[in-house]
Amino acid sequence: MRWCIVLFAGLMAGACADDFAHPAVYRDYPAGRWEDWSWANRNMQNTSPVRTGRYSIRVEFYPWSSIFFKNPSGFVVEGFTHLEFWVHGGSAGNPRFHIRAEVDGVDRPLVSVSNFASSLPANQWTRVQVPLSALGVNPGDRITGIHFREFSGQSVPPFYLDDIRFLRATVSNRATVTVDFNATGRTITQPMRGINVACWDWYLTTPERRQLLKQVGFGMLRFPGGSTTNEYDWRNNSNRRYGGTYGTNTDGFLSVANDIGAEKNITINYGSGTPQEAADWVQYANIQRNGRVRYWTIGNENYGTWEYDTHPNRHDAHTYAYFTQDAMNRMKGVDPTIKVGVVGVPNEHEFTQRFSVTNPRTGQSHNGWTPVLLNRLNSLGVVPDFFDIHIYPQLPGREDDAFVLDDTRTWDEIIPQMRQILRDYLGAAGNTVPIFVTENNTVAYSPGKQTTSMVNALYMADSWARAILAGADAYAWWDLHNATETNNNNSPVLYGWRNWGDYGIVASGYPSGVGDPLNTPYPTFFAAQLIMRFAKPGDILLRGVSSNPMLAVYAVRTQGGKGRLLVINKMRSTPVDAEIRLQGLRAGSQVTVRFYSAAQDSTRSESLGMRTISSRGDRITYRFPPMSVSVLEW
Repeated sequence: MRWCIVLFAGLMAGACADDFAHPAVYRDYPAGRWEDWSWANRNMQNTSPVRTGRYSIRVEFYPWSSIFFKNPSGFVVEGFTHLEFWVHGGSAGNPRFHIRAEVDGVDRPLVSVSNFASSLPANQWTRVQVPLSALGVNPGDRITGIHFREFSGQSVPPFYLDDIRFLRATVSNRATVTVDFNATGRTITQPMRGINVACWDWYLTTPERRQLLKQVGFGMLRFPGGSTTNEYDWRNNSNRRYGGTYGTNTDGFLSVANDIGAEKNITINYGSGTPQEAADWVQYANIQRNGRVRYWTIGNENYGTWEYDTHPNRHDAHTYAYFTQDAMNRMKGVDPTIKVGVVGVPNEHEFTQRFSVTNPRTGQSHNGWTPVLLNRLNSLGVVPDFFDIHIYPQLPGREDDAFVLDDTRTWDEIIPQMRQILRDYLGAAGNTVPIFVTENNTVAYSPGKQTTSMVNALYMADSWARAILAGADAYAWWDLHNATETNNNNSPVLYGWRNWGDYGIVASGYPSGVGDPLNTPYPTFFAAQLIMRFAKPGDILLRGVSSNPMLAVYAVRTQGGKGRLLVINKMRSTPVDAEIRLQGLRAGSQVTVRFYSAAQDSTRSESLGMRTISSRGDRITYRFPPMSVSVLEW
């Protein structure tokens, strides 16, 4: 029998002017991956006049100058039709300039702004919408730059730009979504349902914390915690760089993981440890304590200068490769059943090394960490048991809600690209090396209010599902417990009522009196609860095809022959109505919907919402609230 679900509704006339539908290039600051590469007299933090937020861009062109926004990764045009921006004409009015798109590093033709705005009056804001097609940009193109350019050899009196963004094609408050339950999907495993826990968490082993973990039901715990790994002395649970003892040791970690039935991933100390020290840890955890730790990783982000590294050649892929060879031999000599992974990044150019290598497939020379590491491992006859990557799509101070909610689609590039690199340098073995994503969150460091808002919950749910479907073999969110940070990006252009950041899904209570009390759940806690309820080990994860890009839909086919839906409404203020038609599967008279939304967060609700929907067997109608994560079960 062929099973499928169709979520159907006709499109309404007109687009929804929902802020989250349109990713920014500039909104108070260059947003997301966009960077200021301008050569012009400008102030990116001009305080008056301002259209929205705190800042605008003051522009004073000299001949041939440019306000240039660069995106090294590129913005792929899928479902976007226009570049929109606002111009304040200044005191002189009618500034004349040109607009140009750069696609894959190649400039497209200049186009005069006068083609799209007959007048830019003095002392007022005017909206300008430029069709991407007019800039020579086609669907599927990768925009790597946007120019606002003086091209007549004249000076231009001061004027102002603000709220530069890409406009999505018509977005409705209705959707048509199809889910084919007989389609090929990914089988859910325990390591795909993970989170990071840390030695610095003094409360990890408490009954309260164990209960919180059981409420979610994580399938894998990663220990001892990020950069601390490269400073960590597991023998005495201390920091060998700064001194001091931590709150949770190996025994505590094993106890908690066993209590909740989770797989375990331990990251060993590469930065200041030794291969024998790693082997001794395996001996203690798996032989002496019978801890059954299956996954072991050689260090944390050792390519980065922010990591502690005491080797003569620091952050060096060659040194790391030889260490890995020695450590793997010693660790597997203790327990041959373990899996040992290495760390890297999913490209060939980042984190420049002493040596260059040639990609055997392309013939191109590269000196980034990943190609140099894989080349050396291959020459040593070492095939890692998994390859470990971390993904944080934004740098601090450049967070944009619409950008990060759209960015989840880049998983469809990240994982296949990583797979290709593994094939290139490891040959046939690279086809089967699992790809582990052991850290993911919205911002790389210095978390601001976005991390404690409903936006992060929406990102978590969508990012998790996209990563797994793209080919990730393990996934762990960063993290369970961190700390409140108050002086990072709390811009009014970001959604959220908490004016502090915190990577944790529950509050640490530290510093005392600054953020929420200890163990207070953030929206990401409830998103994690819903993810774990939605997808169990053995279920088959599937992707829905949605006519509304702001309504992401995923499904699982259970081992018992039933189905569940995970639905993420990424609209800021717009509910989305759906008629759900079931083909080949009857829902019965009732469907249970569990959900968490911005409305619940705003009232500090600390529990999932639940509704029972009546159905006619093959048809269900439901309205998904704005900024919500929902799981439908029948």
